[in-house]
Amino acid sequence: MVQKRWIWLIGIALLFLSFAQPVASTYADAKTYGEVVLRGNAETLDWSSDNNPLTYNAEEGVWLSGPIPLEGGKVTEFKFVYDGNWMSGANLTFTAPQDAEYIFAFHPENERKVDIRLADTYEASVELELTVPEGTPEWVTPTVASSKNDFHYTAAPMTKTSKNTYTTKIVGQAGEEVSYFYSLAGESYKENLDEPRTVTLSTSGDTEEDTVTQWKKVPVAQSVTHDYNHSPYVPNHRDDVTVKVEVQHFGPIDKGAIYYTTDGTTPDGKRGEAANGQTVPLKVTDTSENADGLKTSIMEGVIPSQKKETRVKYKLDVWNSNSDGSQFADNNVLSSEDATEFAYYVDTYESPEWAKEAVIYQVFVDRFRDGSTENNTSVNPEQPYDEQLKGWMGGDIQGVLEKIDYIENLGVNTLWISPIYEGPYSHGYHPTDFMNIDPRFGSNQLMKELVDEAHKRDMKVVYDLVPNHTSDQHDFFQDALEKGPDSPYYDWYTFTNYPNEYDTFYGIQELPELNNDNPETREYMLDEVVPFWMNEIGVDGFRLDYAKGPSQSFWVDFRHKVKSLDDDAFIFGEVWDNLDTISSYKGKLDGAIDFETHSAITNAFIQDGSVNTLASSLEETFGTYGDEFVAATFLDSHDMPRFLFEADGNEETLKNAAALQFTLPGAPIIYYGDEVGLSQSGDHNLVDEWKDRYYREMMIWEEEKQNGDILSHYKALIDARNDQPALTQGDFNIIYSDDDVLVFERSVPQDKVLVVMNLGEEDRKLDIIDLYNQQTPNKVQLTSLLEKEKLKSHKGTLEMTSEAGSVAIYDVKGKLRYEAPSEEKKYNKVVLRGSAPFDWSSDANMLTFDEKEALWKSEPIELTAGETVEYKFVRDGEWLEGDNLRFTPEADGKYIFIFDPQNEYQVTVEQVQAMNEAA
Repeated sequence: MVQKRWIWLIGIALLFLSFAQPVASTYADAKTYGEVVLRGNAETLDWSSDNNPLTYNAEEGVWLSGPIPLEGGKVTEFKFVYDGNWMSGANLTFTAPQDAEYIFAFHPENERKVDIRLADTYEASVELELTVPEGTPEWVTPTVASSKNDFHYTAAPMTKTSKNTYTTKIVGQAGEEVSYFYSLAGESYKENLDEPRTVTLSTSGDTEEDTVTQWKKVPVAQSVTHDYNHSPYVPNHRDDVTVKVEVQHFGPIDKGAIYYTTDGTTPDGKRGEAANGQTVPLKVTDTSENADGLKTSIMEGVIPSQKKETRVKYKLDVWNSNSDGSQFADNNVLSSEDATEFAYYVDTYESPEWAKEAVIYQVFVDRFRDGSTENNTSVNPEQPYDEQLKGWMGGDIQGVLEKIDYIENLGVNTLWISPIYEGPYSHGYHPTDFMNIDPRFGSNQLMKELVDEAHKRDMKVVYDLVPNHTSDQHDFFQDALEKGPDSPYYDWYTFTNYPNEYDTFYGIQELPELNNDNPETREYMLDEVVPFWMNEIGVDGFRLDYAKGPSQSFWVDFRHKVKSLDDDAFIFGEVWDNLDTISSYKGKLDGAIDFETHSAITNAFIQDGSVNTLASSLEETFGTYGDEFVAATFLDSHDMPRFLFEADGNEETLKNAAALQFTLPGAPIIYYGDEVGLSQSGDHNLVDEWKDRYYREMMIWEEEKQNGDILSHYKALIDARNDQPALTQGDFNIIYSDDDVLVFERSVPQDKVLVVMNLGEEDRKLDIIDLYNQQTPNKVQLTSLLEKEKLKSHKGTLEMTSEAGSVAIYDVKGKLRYEAPSEEKKYNKVVLRGSAPFDWSSDANMLTFDEKEALWKSEPIELTAGETVEYKFVRDGEWLEGDNLRFTPEADGKYIFIFDPQNEYQVTVEQVQAMNEAA
């Protein structure tokens, strides 16, 4: 019988198509997911529960939340979680235009679309109808800054109804009085009124007709954006630095300038004339225009190279040479005094060698050990345990001193001490005195003793510095509240409406933010607080709380100060954000808490996400960080649920995640208690307040209650890391990944470590030599660093069985070198994805390379006659370009899909029966 074969030659035109992902099919279910949940940082949301599920709206084809109350003018960061998996990428953001309830919409076909709608749950409203004066630029959209959005001048854009008329609706309670100003999207451009307008909301939804007669100022451009776009980003003393600016404008913009200083002072200038510092011009290098006439111009200027340890600070503005005024980046103000100050540090950027080799043990002091009952003045043992966890539990510095030998015996070489400032709370993040330790923790002298004892054991100590804010009980803030502008500390904070409204940490009134761009505030933090902890107490560096709060200019000065006191100090920040934002601190900080890797690990180990996704995230993350920016990796912390709890108490999951953590680049953090199996006594999802009480329970000291198996595992991981230079200094290279398996190596010239992880439910047989594509047979031996296993190559193969749910770590002896696939094979992995019986997301249908025929072949796939299958091949993670492929079998049976790497657009599908008969 003649072999049946279906062959399609995809036309040359396909080569010019750019579709990298599968094209949506009429067979696809528009709903896509079974469950979608909203999580975020607003007071009405959280990052861990499923309390805000969305409902699918079939008519619209989107998922909709219930009404969510949001504060006007506050930025809400949020993400959708679908079927237990977090959406990829950075957090989405939304600034509510007014205090109200909102509906969050999730679009399955456009998952990152921000679509948030005013909920129809308000009692009363008013329609504002604004007429703007002649001469108002048509390209500017007026906004409403009101008591409903904390007088935020960009959060509430209006809708244009005619040439000079705009409208918007304000909602709330009947009889509520709202005060407001109109502006041209900025406080500098508000209407020329001394007092705000007022209006009263009514159930009849009245219209208020307003007219602006004059704006205080009119913007020069729609927007001027720099956003630290300079190259190189981390310059040394040989580098000229190219500064780029994007200007969006309707009218002409032909000039610009950069004003910079190199002595630490604030630059000042306007329209090319420097009042302080030096000037370099910005020149237009490119301009494009869209259909609406909006022009986008790119401007560039070059700041000349500077000597080492120079703080370069700069501001920049643009203008039209034939008109008055200029506009500054990035806050788009019209005066230099109020303009954003940018900065970078010129030096040979290097982080301390000891930081790259650090194993960090995070001590949350109040929960670690009660070493002295004499200072338990706020401990109330009569309360129920759940209530005790909200307050003070008695842990102190004396307790850390008593257990420093325990920490040393773990093999840990770095202590991270949580904040112990004077303050109202046991966590220490509400300081009322930056240079005095709360008596409930101990004393300054006792902290010095702890640092000395650590140094005797060759251990480093990093302290948790909180430069972003103070407690509202701090003397500085109380003085500012009492005296107002007459207080020397008034400008140390940012009052938006004295005395009740001021900038705070995440809207928490108890935590007024320090204005670290005020010279006196910055001098205090850098010239008094930092030297106190480094010189008097003797710490070796800082973990920096909420590092994205202070400006980049502050961190340039901070680095300069710290490194002048101790060039070997380690400074790493808490930047709870996306990868781009975290890496933007390169050159200023030595590293950061690695939230990106934490999310990737959690997704793979807790939420059963694809190991492919984990591999891609790790590769991107560490490639972005580079060699000198130290990633402080972690599994959990004082701000997150215990990993063991999230893993439903599965000890193997914790052990495997820790094994991965300790073999990745960066400095692994052990949150106290993880190493002995400390979990949670309660479920944080079941309480509405003080959720973090369960993340911070007392350390287990009774040996019989500690998990000895987990403890031994952590000790073995620490030993392996301390003994293998590849794990602290080595390059990171992923050799292979699929949905369940990850194989990677860490290597330096004289040391190589191989890590093989299998999170699947089945054992996997692997040939390591084959995964490396190594053509030259060499003798290779793998010795497990955790078990007694040894594996040796034999006749050009190195076969092993990777057990389900395991992470194996091997020392490599012999020549094991990754080589590119042969010309015939071309790829390391080819996957078939498509509509049923396939799927569009997993590696369930991997192809095998047939060496004899030089073709990739699938396993036999059962198909039904007449039912069309749409599909695509994914090669080493890249989709085959072009439209989805289609195949309709003429008969029921099993079929093999064939991919030819030498002719990628020729697709062959063969029926198994026909193949057998032909054979």
